Amino acid sequence: MKFYEIQDKENRIDVFNERWYKNGEKFYRNVTTILGIIDKGYNFDEWLKNNGHNAELITDRAGRFGTNLHKLIQRFLTGESVSYYDNQAEGDRVSTALWERFNIWLDFWRELNKDHKVGYAPEHDCEQIGYCEEYKYAGTLDFIADIDGIVTLFDWKSGNYLGNQEKLQMIAYMHMKEITKAKLIWLPAKKPNKKGYRIIDVEYTKEGFDLFLATKKIFDMENTDKPKILTLPIETSLETFK
Repeated sequence: MKFYEIQDKENRIDVFNERWYKNGEKFYRNVTTILGIIDKGYNFDEWLKNNGHNAELITDRAGRFGTNLHKLIQRFLTGESVSYYDNQAEGDRVSTALWERFNIWLDFWRELNKDHKVGYAPEHDCEQIGYCEEYKYAGTLDFIADIDGIVTLFDWKSGNYLGNQEKLQMIAYMHMKEITKAKLIWLPAKKPNKKGYRIIDVEYTKEGFDLFLATKKIFDMENTDKPKILTLPIETSLETFK
């Protein structure tokens, strides 16, 4: 997500906390941050205990992997050529795993286009930032497409765990865009089946959105901090520094 603004006339870059999205002069909470207060369950808690201090490093590494996978998919969908070598900075092992996961996603994309009529506007429908003015939240929508005449929201998930948090995230986005159908495309490291991916349909329901709003109320009650903005110069020199 974009968490900075460039002010050329004032020769500055304003950087704000990644848990917020800026819309004009307003700051809205990130949906994934709001839903982060949901307990991931016993198995996840045990995993944290077993990995100790390494848990944060593993989680951070998984987050970077997911971000890089999203970037590959976005570049592909917007017409760019993508390569195995694009992520060499992460090392051969990670680059290979990332490329394998991306090719599993390609299998999904090939099958989707074979079985359905798919329509979308690449520059508009990939990684679109959305805002909900009424309930003051925001987020990045991975992909929106017209599937056989029905507007459908897609989200790419590469983590090994998928639960209510991810489904509520989609429902929050669906409410934001008035979309009634969504699909989670799950691409975990441990393949869930022979295809290597699983499609999970998510339907918008009032009950589901009420659950999201209830979660947001608890989050807002526990988190009253305001966004912190860091201002940096766009360019500098020894002369201007003095």
